[in-house]
Amino acid sequence: MSGTVITDLRRRGAVDPGRLLAGPLRGVGLQRLDPGRRTEVAADGIEHALYVTAGSGLAELPEDAVHPDHPERAGAGLPLVEGTAVVLPLGSRTVLTAGTAGLEYFHALLTVPPSSKSGDPR
Repeated sequence: MSGTVITDLRRRGAVDPGRLLAGPLRGVGLQRLDPGRRTEVAADGIEHALYVTAGSGLAELPEDAVHPDHPERAGAGLPLVEGTAVVLPLGSRTVLTAGTAGLEYFHALLTVPPSSKSGDPR
């Protein structure tokens, strides 16, 4: 099994898989938000995949992303519990808010290959 690498993300933190993999995976790591803390995740030029490993929280649209024609979307969010996965395709954003026990999630960053289609934002 030469070339095999095993990494404990709880001890080491984020790693750059680009040293070993040729695919679009560019960063992986375990992230933690303390109870009540918030962070925005924006897929600007890179896509994100999140998988909740512990705790709970909420994924919501950022306040400035709610369209005036759809005010009912403000405050509506996706409950995050252990085992929930969230994928943010190119151009999307979310705000993660940790619940009372905090929120721990695996975070993967994926590059987006250039598009050959005219008008495609990639």
